[in-house]
Amino acid sequence: MKKLMAFCLFLIYGLFVSANEIRQELDIAWKDEKIVNMLIKKLEANLKTETKGYLAAAYMMKSNHASMPWTKLNFFYKGKKMLDQSIIEQPENIEWRFFRYEVQIRIPKGLNYDNTKEDKIMLQNYISNSQNKKKDESLYNKLIALNLPKR
Repeated sequence: MKKLMAFCLFLIYGLFVSANEIRQELDIAWKDEKIVNMLIKKLEANLKTETKGYLAAAYMMKSNHASMPWTKLNFFYKGKKMLDQSIIEQPENIEWRFFRYEVQIRIPKGLNYDNTKEDKIMLQNYISNSQNKKKDESLYNKLIALNLPKR
């Protein structure tokens, strides 16, 4: 009974998670496998177009925690495919572009995943408009932290 109750609370919590909460968990997930696993479960339980990019990023982060090379690649490619699909579905979503850019500047070039020029231009355009800071200060500050050259 306790497990059922905990599961129900987990599902309810998952329905009301804000973007800022997910971002905070993603920041921790790079270093904490338990957080990334919890985040994946939460996002899969309530998968929507608006959250698919977060799930993609979480899968890519999960590859960081896998010990076997083929498992790392499986998680990475699952996240890559999902993130690219999210960008096709929402091409103007600056956060998905941010995730993709951030991953691409950190991974080995041999993985042949490079849309950095396109994403960098979008990110630069976004931070050059000070009105965007008012829309989503948390995201805006993350983009500023990338130290992209101004356009």
